[in-house]
Amino acid sequence: MTRFAGKFDPIQLRSGGVGSNAGSAADAVSVGEAFSSIRDSSPKFDEIANSAMVNASAEKQAQIAADATIEAAEIGLEGQKASAAAQEKGAMFGAIGSIAGAAIGLSDESTKHTVDTIEDALETLRNLRPVTFFYKEEYSASPERMHHGFIAQEFQKEMPDATYYDENIGKLCIDTTDLIGLLVRANQQLETRLTRLEAKQALAAV
Repeated sequence: MTRFAGKFDPIQLRSGGVGSNAGSAADAVSVGEAFSSIRDSSPKFDEIANSAMVNASAEKQAQIAADATIEAAEIGLEGQKASAAAQEKGAMFGAIGSIAGAAIGLSDESTKHTVDTIEDALETLRNLRPVTFFYKEEYSASPERMHHGFIAQEFQKEMPDATYYDENIGKLCIDTTDLIGLLVRANQQLETRLTRLEAKQALAAV
């Protein structure tokens, strides 16, 4: 049986066999350079994380700005709707006021024909139903205010010529200025009746 004549040297095994310390140093340098190269070529995780945070912040700011733009647009739209409704309401009451103003102002004899004296105003006034009422919010700037007047559908039955349909607002309206003549005539009728009654009482006392 043949024996191995050499001496076992752990240092030589660690250095890759028989060699010098210079070889070991060279191997160490090569390993260091390899790790350095790997480190340099590996992803920059800290830079990636910072970039991701910046992007996330930018996206969040963009979303906030978009939400604010949408909210402002919605508010603007609601404002436009309210303004349009107010303008429509103002136009409606303006049209009614213009009609009433024209009726009150235009009374020259040269503008009229077939002028007759009212014979019996009491009968017409007796059949009218005076009421108190409140306008709905969409038809009045002061819906809490109580008004005195008539219902156009009822008024039309007794005074059809003083009732008209306004196409601008799509509602039935009345010209209450026609009541002025009736009220004056009714007062005259009552005074006449009172005078006759007083005369009868005076004769009866003689």
